[in-house]
Amino acid sequence: MRTIMRPATAMLLLLTSACATIHRPPTTLAQLRSDVATVAIAERATRDSVIARLVRRAATRGDKRIDVLMLSGGGSAGSFGAGFLRGWRARSDNAMPTFDLVTGISTGVLQAPYALVGSVSALDTLGALYRGAAERSAPTIDWLFWLRHSGGVLNTARFDRSITDGLKGHVRDDLKRAFTADRQIVVGTTDYDLASGRVWSLNDAFDTTSAGIARSALLLKAATAIPGIFPPVLLDGHLHGDGGVITNVLPLLSFADYQQLANGLAARGMTDVTVRVYVIMNLWTQQVPSLMSPSDRGQISSRANSMLFYTHQPQTVELLDALSRAVGATIPGLKMEFHVALLPGEAAMHPGAEKLFDRAFMQYLDDVGFAKAQNAIPWDAVPSAYPLPPRR
Repeated sequence: MRTIMRPATAMLLLLTSACATIHRPPTTLAQLRSDVATVAIAERATRDSVIARLVRRAATRGDKRIDVLMLSGGGSAGSFGAGFLRGWRARSDNAMPTFDLVTGISTGVLQAPYALVGSVSALDTLGALYRGAAERSAPTIDWLFWLRHSGGVLNTARFDRSITDGLKGHVRDDLKRAFTADRQIVVGTTDYDLASGRVWSLNDAFDTTSAGIARSALLLKAATAIPGIFPPVLLDGHLHGDGGVITNVLPLLSFADYQQLANGLAARGMTDVTVRVYVIMNLWTQQVPSLMSPSDRGQISSRANSMLFYTHQPQTVELLDALSRAVGATIPGLKMEFHVALLPGEAAMHPGAEKLFDRAFMQYLDDVGFAKAQNAIPWDAVPSAYPLPPRR
């Protein structure tokens, strides 16, 4: 018997035919518990491969230095980092190094390929992507999200396309050369199923074929999927999203990992190697003061929830600084330098700071970042979650 479809039903199916509903393979809690050990092995293998590449890269460089860049999350405030990188690259003194390892979280993931390439044209392209995001690549509201069951409320089609396009052309060729030279990009995601972080090497996912570009783009898409706003992504059968849920800066290597690095360097006859770590914070590390009502429970709850996130920013930087000091003081053969560039707190007072993608705000942050990198002393003191620094 032939089924006649009503016009309203046909229109509904048409509107939802491009939905991003996530269908995952059947699994069980028992399988997820079993996956914990499998993921731990894969995680350790990734870190071991990163360390091995750093050793080979140090031997190739021959100048007893390893340069690491860590790019934080921050959404559209990543315009600050884009401007800072351009300003740093334009310096005639204390020039931006050719990085051996770049790690990224959230918006820092989008910046990482351009930062690793590090050319003037690559960084100019990065700046243009942020400044023009509102018109060209920012996700739009998905008014039918309640029908699509995608796990998000945004249509990310053009955002996803910009990620894929960014891995093509000159950037693709430059990344291939960089990866061949053992220079690396590592990004972080959040595994919602296992309630843990996961690190991924773009070197392992990337090649210049269409399939390789698609794998890398899917990984970057997962690592930037803001929870509850962007649809999550299935990787290795698990639901993944923005790595900023776990940490807004990806340190990657632990104290034990640095010991392993030192042992690998020593096995090649390299001692007194200096690891220079640079962190660019694409998000302010403190919230602005606000007059709170002692009787407004909703206001206080909202303030406390946001503080749970923001106070992690200075604490993460403090821990990185402490790790750097511990490695330099106690691991033979390794020295460490630590530098951090902070998004000025006053940026939070800009009228566009509360908007997701505001062209004027992003241009302002780009200018702030560029000017900061051009300063005689572009690096900041390590922040604290307790006494707020005075406003300039």
